Amino acid sequence: MLLCKKCDIQGRFMKNLLFYILLFTLFQSCDDGDVIVTTFDFEEADLQLCGDGNEYVFYKINNEVSESLSLQLTTTDSLFLEDGTETYTLDGTGNVVNYRRFSSNVTGDYFCNPIPPTAPTVNIDYVGSSGIATLNTTVFRDDNDGLEDETGDTDGDGIPDRYDDDDDGDNVPTAAELDTQDEDGDGDPLTNPLDTDGDEIPNYLDPDDDGDDIPTIYEDRNMNLDPQDDLNGTGENQGVPDYLNNQVAEEFIVKEFRVHSYSINSDVVIRLSNIVLVNGEETIIRENLSLGEIEDVLTGEATPTPDFVAPDKPDEN
Repeated sequence: MLLCKKCDIQGRFMKNLLFYILLFTLFQSCDDGDVIVTTFDFEEADLQLCGDGNEYVFYKINNEVSESLSLQLTTTDSLFLEDGTETYTLDGTGNVVNYRRFSSNVTGDYFCNPIPPTAPTVNIDYVGSSGIATLNTTVFRDDNDGLEDETGDTDGDGIPDRYDDDDDGDNVPTAAELDTQDEDGDGDPLTNPLDTDGDEIPNYLDPDDDGDDIPTIYEDRNMNLDPQDDLNGTGENQGVPDYLNNQVAEEFIVKEFRVHSYSINSDVVIRLSNIVLVNGEETIIRENLSLGEIEDVLTGEATPTPDFVAPDKPDEN
């Protein structure tokens, strides 16, 4: 009986010893930072951007598990200004993808400050030094004249009518050549636009608005690139700009377009392909990964001055 009781005590001792050894090993493994990645979920996270000029950092944060996914691009390309697709090869230095796990929640300051904050700390960092990043940019331009379905380039200045704020190239803005005086009484300047000379070509598309054989752009007596402020009529035409008054037909050769303006608004969609993220001996592979979309990644106003195109004159047709 004594021998059996001793065996039972020894058995229980060995079981307890093995349990504590296993528990110690588990905690020791966590202390050493040997974290097994169990999540890679960024579908609900918004794609964000820091930087401009030569270096861009696109990033997503999932603070449910204090992790981030980021793409750094170093390029001299002017991004987001033109429709199209650009591809960049990851090289581990200027162009690189990182998947990181942090000690606590992280904010955009970590990515947007030249010197990252000291907290939270990075517990684990997977580096993607191979693969392809693809940027698909869609650019929206608007001349804000309210006209829809504008096609072509009426004045041939290289700016399509849909975002050319002077469609006919007469130095009078399109918005000023609509029914601004509400002559039809419907309260909408876009319907029944002005046609001063009655030639069935609305003023905003007519290079000679009053039909006096002098192009509107040349009825600019003070040659300040604005025919609207030249008022030389008398009697019933007093106060009427010369370009709308066929009783005044003096020509002043202007060879310059005024500064144009249009708003620009860009969206970008970023995809990663054949990404290999490495941390020591651990690897995450993603053949195709949508990093996400940023709407209005670029907004602003463009102010080009088009190259001058001389108007056609009646005797030249």
